[in-house]
Amino acid sequence: MSDEFIFVYGTLRQEFALPVHDLMKRYCQFHGQGSLCGHLYQLDSYPGVVESTHGRCRVHGELYLIINKDELFLLLDDYEQCSANYPKPHEYLRKQIDITVRDGIVCQAWVYIYNRAVAGLVRIPSGDYVGHMRGFGKVRYNAG
Repeated sequence: MSDEFIFVYGTLRQEFALPVHDLMKRYCQFHGQGSLCGHLYQLDSYPGVVESTHGRCRVHGELYLIINKDELFLLLDDYEQCSANYPKPHEYLRKQIDITVRDGIVCQAWVYIYNRAVAGLVRIPSGDYVGHMRGFGKVRYNAG
């Protein structure tokens, strides 16, 4: 069985210190920083990413090695409201796409992709949700 990864670019990142990040710590192991080819949008109090074929448009985030895939996706699919518990069409789709990591190495990782129209949404040009939210003073950090 080969290794599987998940890439997170928004509120699941460790810098936000939200309780849901505990799922990442429990069922995954941090692997490093990475990026994908796409565009990042501000939705409500969270972001959404859409894929792009334009290689210069990068969305930055964290790559994790998945330790317990079944448990992780059971809980994260519910958090992202793309499980069978939510009506279709879902706001997000979970799919595997290319992630670029250190030294330009590319690997496949699961990513929650925004599944709705982006017309009227604010695009985050930096592709970095943590940096974007720091500008608003809204990134929380764990004290410990």
